[in-house]
Amino acid sequence: MANSSSGESVVDRIVKLLSAFERSAPALTMSELARATDLPTSTTHRLSAELLAAGFLDRDAEGRFGIGVKMWELAARSNPVEEFRRRGLPVLEGIHEAVRQHVSLSIHDFEDFTVLYLERLDKLGAAVNLAEVAGRLAMHSTSAGLAMVANAPREIQAGLLAGPLERTSPRTETNPARIRAHLAQIRERGFARLAGDLVKENAAYAVPVFGLGNEVIGAITVVTPIAEENAQLIIPVLVSAGRSLSRSMGAERRPYGSRNWLAPGK
Repeated sequence: MANSSSGESVVDRIVKLLSAFERSAPALTMSELARATDLPTSTTHRLSAELLAAGFLDRDAEGRFGIGVKMWELAARSNPVEEFRRRGLPVLEGIHEAVRQHVSLSIHDFEDFTVLYLERLDKLGAAVNLAEVAGRLAMHSTSAGLAMVANAPREIQAGLLAGPLERTSPRTETNPARIRAHLAQIRERGFARLAGDLVKENAAYAVPVFGLGNEVIGAITVVTPIAEENAQLIIPVLVSAGRSLSRSMGAERRPYGSRNWLAPGK
């Protein structure tokens, strides 16, 4: 692809344009797009017109651009992440019915050590949940991220612990030695629990989901207000759901941890 004077390829500029749209800004004018991407107005106009013609962008009656249906269409029919989300949704619905709290499904990104959330079911009026669909959170600050990295290869764990490990809240653990010990505990118990780390009033439980070759591919999380926390209900339901979805994704039967789920010192 031809490069611009700044050295950016056409693909780089298209990615910039598509990435400019956020949940808080789903529709942008041409000038807003140019400012958000720091691209020349002429380049923004040309690429936006081409993306519009291809169906990757849409335009409303006021002339503002937004992500087009074609983007969803391609992802829905050919992306393996969408298949995981589709298979996971009935499992999440079962958990939600049983525990009546926030439930989410996520996958890992071991390149930048973030958690990407694919699906979420909420309890109205319950705890604040920072896990937005299509949003990312730092792996070391979430129960889902810790559950996944605890079951990842050693080199992945070493990459995470090498840092940098930034604080996303005053309670975020950033000490590599303590995180390493926590990962070992998660592997032993089969689930992760964080209390008050992202949101002071919340407790979050997560179990890993495995795929072919028993490789960790994702996690299921329950977020509950600490005042309503019921480990005796949440943990067995989550573990059973994790096993069910893992089998659906091609994993071999395997135990979740070696300790009693509800052992003291949760």
